[in-house]
Amino acid sequence: MLGTAALLALVTFVTFGGNWLLGQSMLDRPIVVGSLVGLVLGDLEKGVMIGAALEAVFMGAVNIGGAVSANPSVGTVFGAGFAIILGGGNEVALALALPIGILAAYVETLMNVVMSVFAPTYDRLAAEGKDKAIFRMHYALWVVKFCVFPIIVFISVLIGSSAVEVFVDSIPEVIMNGLQVCGGLLPAVGVAILLKMLWTNSLAVYYFLGFLAVAYLNIPLIALAGFGLIFVITMAVNDFRFTKVNTVTPEETVLSEEDEFFG
Repeated sequence: MLGTAALLALVTFVTFGGNWLLGQSMLDRPIVVGSLVGLVLGDLEKGVMIGAALEAVFMGAVNIGGAVSANPSVGTVFGAGFAIILGGGNEVALALALPIGILAAYVETLMNVVMSVFAPTYDRLAAEGKDKAIFRMHYALWVVKFCVFPIIVFISVLIGSSAVEVFVDSIPEVIMNGLQVCGGLLPAVGVAILLKMLWTNSLAVYYFLGFLAVAYLNIPLIALAGFGLIFVITMAVNDFRFTKVNTVTPEETVLSEEDEFFG
C-alpha cells in the first residue's frame, strides 16, 4: 500500500494545490481527480465513471467569501481511490467521498486560519518594498498549506485501508442499493442545477434538440458534443459579423448625415 498511498497523495497535491497555483484552473473537480486516480491505480475507465458520478455530488461545492464548502478533491481521492482498491462501485465512492469531503473542508478552514497569522508579515514586507521576500513567502506558505492534505491522504490510505474495508463491508445491502440508485439519479440533479442557472427561451431549442437526438436517434454523447461545438462556433461567428456590421463609428455617422442632407 506504500506506493498506492504515495500516488494518491501526489494526485491530491497536484489537483488541490495546483488548482490555486496560477488562478483557479478547476483541477480539483471530481471528473479530473477521479480520472487521475483511475490512471495511477490502473483503472482509468472506472476512475472516469466515478469522477463523473461524484461531479454531480460536488457540483454546488463552491467556496464563496470565507465560507468553505465540502472539499471535492480530497473527497474524490478517498472515494475513487478506495472504491478502486476495494473493487467497489459508485455507491462505495459516494459513501466515502461526501463525509470525507466535509471533514476536509474543516481542515481547510483551519489551515486558512493558520495562514492568516502571516498577514502582518506580508503588510510589513510590502511597506518595506521587499517584493522578492513576498514572492518567496507566498510560495513557501502555498507548499506548507497544500502539503497538509497529501500527508493526510498518505497516512489514511497507508494505515486505514483495512478499516475502510471493514466499514464498507459492514454497510447493509439495502443502504448500498439505495446509494447505487442515488448515484444514478445524481447526474440528473446536476444537469437540473445547470439548467436552472443557464435556462433561457433562446437556448431551450438546443436542449430539446440534443435530448431528441440522444433519445431517438441514438447519437453518441461525443458526437453530440461535436455538434454542440459546431453550433457554438457558428453562432459566435454570426454574432461577431452582426456586431461588426451594426457598429458605426462617429466619422461614419457624420458622413451619413452629410450625405442625407445634400442628397
